[in-house]
Amino acid sequence: MFDLPYLSNLDVRHCIAVTHVEKNVYDNVIGMLLNIQGKTKDGLDTCQDLAEMGIRAQLHPRSDGKKIYLPPACHTLTRKEKMSFCQCLCHVKVPQGYSSNIKSLVQLKDLKLVRLKSHNCHVLMQ
Repeated sequence: MFDLPYLSNLDVRHCIAVTHVEKNVYDNVIGMLLNIQGKTKDGLDTCQDLAEMGIRAQLHPRSDGKKIYLPPACHTLTRKEKMSFCQCLCHVKVPQGYSSNIKSLVQLKDLKLVRLKSHNCHVLMQ
């Protein structure tokens, strides 16, 4: 971590908020796995860059003349896997006061997690 280029610009180097870093990592990983719109980094530009570089042909955008289709990456969960993951989170039981009610953070209709606080992300990552 001490090799990061922007670390020398920080006024107080030892005050990096670990909980916020953890929440950012969690949001990016879950957004990528669940393929949540706006949270994933696998967009059209990224896939076009892969095609331009000539790598990962299975992820290149495909066109049928009218629409551009982005194939899912190997790490993206299927709808059945997303449903299983969200249902598992709906049934998680933790000791009282350990975290908020995780069931209230899961949207089964949209298959995504909402209103997560830093501590909730920490609990789920553990």
